[in-house]
Parts: sequence; structure tokens; C-alpha cells
Amino acid sequence: MYNARTTRRAIGLFVADNGPDFESITLDQEVETPIGAGFGASASSATSAIYATASAAGVRMPKRGLALYAHRAEIAEQTGLGTVSVIYNHVGAGAIVTSGEPGKARFITVEAPRDTRIVTATLAPFDKKDALSSPTVSRKISRLGNEALSRFMSDQSLDSLATEGERFSSELGLESPEVKKLVRIAKSSGASHASQNMIGYAVHCVVHSDNSRKVFRALVEYSPEVRVDVFEIGRHRAGALNTTRR
Repeated sequence: MYNARTTRRAIGLFVADNGPDFESITLDQEVETPIGAGFGASASSATSAIYATASAAGVRMPKRGLALYAHRAEIAEQTGLGTVSVIYNHVGAGAIVTSGEPGKARFITVEAPRDTRIVTATLAPFDKKDALSSPTVSRKISRLGNEALSRFMSDQSLDSLATEGERFSSELGLESPEVKKLVRIAKSSGASHASQNMIGYAVHCVVHSDNSRKVFRALVEYSPEVRVDVFEIGRHRAGALNTTRR
């Protein structure tokens, strides 16, 4: 079980706009992604929940309109950094280059070779409100983010994206000693890039498939408390379920 406050908020917003009769809907959601670790679990959970709720209620609405409920919930709960604007209609690796709600944010996708793997290591959840509610940290995020975006725009590649991610997370200063250790282990065992998730006590590593097993083993051996996963970069776009008219 998990709190799911962003998902609850998203459904509450949807129900408020579309009728109190939907309050009888029960949603059973299973989330396999670590919660609160910077993987976008709140955004994906809220978005998929809204898609499912609309389908169950027979509400026809464009995918962007449904995703707006998840986006508004993330802002209210301070659990995401514009993640819904990416996941509702994009796949692969890339960067948001113009912020905004779904349909208005601009996302640039970079080419990722098929032999690229993402190895992740998760330690614990991180309450983003602790960081996002701090004016000092927020200003630092904005400054470092703008600098990273400027450099990425001049070299729109996976290597540039990962390099700027490393620089951003290192200079932001939210890495715990354990996170720093995981980054060092990953890079010393074959990862081309490794940096802290934004924001979570977790790291993600860009690895060639030939080295993914070695990086996986090295991270697992660090501690039995660490959850380690290996992924390919996604290639399937999210979609709203078919609905019937009310």
C-alpha cells in the first residue's frame, strides 16, 4: 500500500468537473516503480488512473484533457517537475525545453541506440516538498537548469543529455553520501554516465548492454538494501483506454 496522494488529488479534480456520481468508482492500482524516488511514479500513476477512471465512467475526452488532471494534481501536491507533460504523449530519452502543461510544454527527443540500457539503484523515498518549498533550492534549480538546457540545446544528443544531468545533480548538492557512492560504483564498473534522480535517493546510469550485467552486480553488492533494475529505453506511447459515451 502507498499514500497515492497525487493520484487521489487527480481523481478528485476529475470527479469535481465531471459529476459526483463518479465517487462510487473504486480504483485498484498496482505500482511496480519505486515511489518517491524520482522515477516519475506519481505522474505515471496519476495519469494512468485518470485514463482508467474516464474509461470506467464512460467519459470521452482528448488524451491531453485527461492528462491535465494529473498535471494539476502534481502541482498541488508538489510531487513532480512537469513529468506529466512528457509521459502523456512522448517516449524515449530527451528534455523539456519549454515548460508548461500537457500539450503546451515542448519536449525534444534524442536518439538512443538500441544497445543502450538504463540501470537504476534505489535507496529510499525523498519528499520533494522539502526541496521545492525552499526558495534557495528553487532558485538554484532554476539557475542550474537554465545553464544545463542552454548547453544541451547546442548539442542535442544522449551523451550531452546525460552529461548535463550529471553536472546538474552534482552542483545542486542534494546527493547523500550513499548516492555519491552509488554513482562512483556505477561509473567505475562500466557505466558511461550516472547521476542522482531528480529528486530521489536513487541513481540512474546510462550503460552499454555489454556492461549492464557488470554494473548491475556492482550496485547489488553495495548493499542488500538497494533495489537495482535494468531497463531498455521505452518505445511505447501511453494511450487512453477506449471509452463509451455517457
